Amino acid sequence: MYEINPYAAEFLGTMIMCIIGCGAIATVELRRSKGHGDNFFTIAFGWGFAVAFGVYASHHYSGGHLNPAVTLGLAAYGEFPWARVPGYMLAQLGGAMVGAGFVFLNYLPHWKATADPKIKLGVFATVPAIHNYFTNSLSEMIGTFMLVFSALYTGVNFTPGLEGSALTLNLNDVLKPLAYGFMVAVLVVGLGGQTGYALNPARDLGPRIMHAILPIHGKGSSRWYYAWVPVFACLSGGFMGGAFFSLYYRGQFTPWLWISMACAVAVLLFGMWANTHMPRSASAEVVPEGETTVATAAAGAATYIPTGAIPRVVVQQAGDDAGDASPEEGSDPADRRRAVTDREGLRPGPAGGTRGVRSGDPHRPDGRGPLD
Repeated sequence: MYEINPYAAEFLGTMIMCIIGCGAIATVELRRSKGHGDNFFTIAFGWGFAVAFGVYASHHYSGGHLNPAVTLGLAAYGEFPWARVPGYMLAQLGGAMVGAGFVFLNYLPHWKATADPKIKLGVFATVPAIHNYFTNSLSEMIGTFMLVFSALYTGVNFTPGLEGSALTLNLNDVLKPLAYGFMVAVLVVGLGGQTGYALNPARDLGPRIMHAILPIHGKGSSRWYYAWVPVFACLSGGFMGGAFFSLYYRGQFTPWLWISMACAVAVLLFGMWANTHMPRSASAEVVPEGETTVATAAAGAATYIPTGAIPRVVVQQAGDDAGDASPEEGSDPADRRRAVTDREGLRPGPAGGTRGVRSGDPHRPDGRGPLD
């Protein structure tokens, strides 16, 4: 049988994974998509199946790593040659970039239909719900540690196969990729609420690069100040996962265990330093004509309210922390309506809304608006 180059297999498998995974996010998040407004479980299990199909496509030829953290963990465990680690990582990064490019093309009309720049970035890369470099790094580290440790444990516990007279069924080929995919989905559901869970440096960095270079309508910032978290936290978590599994399964206390722990501590200490020395919110995003953005404090998102006859007003986007929002820009809908009303001089309408026109219309002798 023709043997595919293992680096090409990693490229292909990671590309397939990112097409399906980033595509699942786009389906749920982008405006006017048929799946718009679905829930977090759709994204989590979309990524789970994305990993499974990527592993199906590549595991015969490369082992189906699809993840630099997995590659590093396997090397620390002693099951993968260190000399091939850089090539695998580059192949995974390239596959993730190409996969993100296909997602961009597939949803081409929807980028303009979606106003929020943060949503567009979220299709490509992770954006934390509450921006805290230390806790975000810790979350990614824990998740990737569990992913690599569990993947290694799953691998050594699979039976090599079943022989039949008419059919040879290799359980590794059939069930292992599904087990890995289900593992990713469960980790995202159980622990991914803080960062969205990259669990994979290539999955975040590759699409983030594509977000920066592709002509995405109104895309805003790529938030490079956060990009180091899913790269270094995931690498250190995967590194520790492989080293700890060597101790757990083989009883080998290797130097890689101490090195991986030192790397993890260094990443967390840098996260603590970054909380006071690095930016934690994006600058004001460009808002399309005809829309007003009202900052929300809960996740640093922006809620867009069609204004119709109301003149366009741009309010500076709030930071990712609740403390960055002013009192009038809280998460309560009534507070947001009052904030817009106060800024524009609009008259209160039914149920606390606005009538969509300014009070004191100069074209009416009584000063009332045309909707009175």
